[in-house]
This record gives sequence, C-alpha cells and structure tokens, in this order.
Amino acid sequence: MLLDVKAASGLGRRHSWWLAGALMVVPFFLAHGVTALAATAPNLGSDSTYGVVSSTFTNANTSPQTIINGGVCFTTPPTTPPLIITGATVTPCPPATGLDEGLALANLNGQACTFLGAAIALNSVVIGANPPGTIPPGCYFSSGAMDITVSTTVTLNGAGVYIFRPGGALTTGADSRIVLAGGACAADVFWAPVGATSLGANTAPSLTTPTFAGNILDAAGITLGHFANLTGRALAFGGTVTADANTVTVPACAPFTGGIAIPTVSEWAMFLLAAAFGILGFRALRRRTV
Repeated sequence: MLLDVKAASGLGRRHSWWLAGALMVVPFFLAHGVTALAATAPNLGSDSTYGVVSSTFTNANTSPQTIINGGVCFTTPPTTPPLIITGATVTPCPPATGLDEGLALANLNGQACTFLGAAIALNSVVIGANPPGTIPPGCYFSSGAMDITVSTTVTLNGAGVYIFRPGGALTTGADSRIVLAGGACAADVFWAPVGATSLGANTAPSLTTPTFAGNILDAAGITLGHFANLTGRALAFGGTVTADANTVTVPACAPFTGGIAIPTVSEWAMFLLAAAFGILGFRALRRRTV
C-alpha cells in the first residue's frame, strides 16, 4: 500500500511538472502562433482612381506646377492654373464618390483601434519593442490631434493595413517624412482625422521621395504644403483640397489582401521563453520517471 501511495505521489508530481510546462506553452500559441491583423482596408470604390476628390480644388502656385498622377474631380476648379493631371478630370464629382468616401470612413471608424493617448506626435510613439516612430500594421487612434514633428521620420514597417484616426487635426511639420519599409504599401495606409489635414512644406523636394503616404479621407479639408509630395489620395468630398507645387501619385502597389502577421521581436522573446519552460517541464518529467 505504501508503494502505491509513493507511486501515486510521484505520478502526481510528474504530471504537475508536465502540466506546468504545457500551461506555459499552450496559451502562447493560442495568442501568438497565428495572429489576425488588427486592421482591414475599406473599399474605396469609385474613389480609387482619383488622386484628388474635392468640392473646391485650389492651387497656390503656378511655377513649378502641381502634378496629379491620377484622376481629379471638383466642383470649383483652381483659379491659379496650370496643373498637370495624368488621369481624368471630372466636374463636378459624381455623387458616388461622396457615397463611397462615406462608406469607407464608416468602415475605418468602426474598427477596433489601439489608443495612443490625447494629442500625440507619431514620431515619438513606441509600439511593442519597436524604436520610437516605427509603427507596425494596425489601427491606431488618439482623442486629440496627431502630428509628426518638424524634420522627423515615421516608419511604417511591415506588410499589412495601417489606419490612423486622429480625434482632432492631422498635421505634419516641415521636412518631416513617412517612410514605407518591410513591404508596407501606401495603398494600405488610411488617415481619417476629425479635424482638417495640413501637410508641412518640404524644402528639399524630390519626385522619387514622397513626403507623406496613404489615403487621406477628410471632408474638413486637406492642405498640401509647398513641395509636400503625397503618394496616396487626397479625398475631401464636400471640402477643399489646396495644392502648392506638389506631386500627388495614386499608389501603384496592389492592396494588401490578408495573411499571417509576423511576430515582433518581443513576441519571439516570449516564444523562446515559453519553449524553454516547456523543455524544463519535459526534462523534469523524464528525471522523475527514471
């Protein structure tokens, strides 16, 4: 009988070690093995072919010219031409563009987002183990304005959908930049501010290096500073888009259609830690069965 008790006691201890190891590993895989991306792209519908959608389209400079690589629609045309528009020019904007912009905004505003704080500078935001200003795919919102500080860079790193929802205005400082890295594409970046958008001037213009990236959906108005180049769309149905020697280019990359999120550095560390606990539990089990 004593032998049976000891055997049972040893079995219980062995199972407890194994259970401890399993409990360390299983939840990790449930939470981190295959994770869904935090954001999904809305359908822009008829807005997808336009670089600019507006009620009033103004152009503040005649030399150098503003270039729109895509279509443009407006009700009130610029009084200060010329413009170079490579796509169709439609006046006024078809009602479908307003409907599609509204549906896309409703989709963006209906998604669950990570709260970043009140008025925030995106170049100072820290997400996970990333350095300040390096942001992985996901949906982010603030209760106040969002901005990018003068002469700083925000890096969107990784293939996936990016949504930014400022609770106020969207403002970027002069000579600030958004860099796309790790498979990020301007077609998958969406900005949906409550207040107006104002992109700061660029004192060192380059047609190959955009100042800002993504689709801006903002009926409160969009102002592009001098030489502030945009790879994306300025969609302000019912509002005003103001250009000033800019180049606006509708993204050529294919929209992201879904996939498996790649773990961040911190997630890999958690994986290794969980695996180590699992191995320790298994080794303890083997020692107690000898």
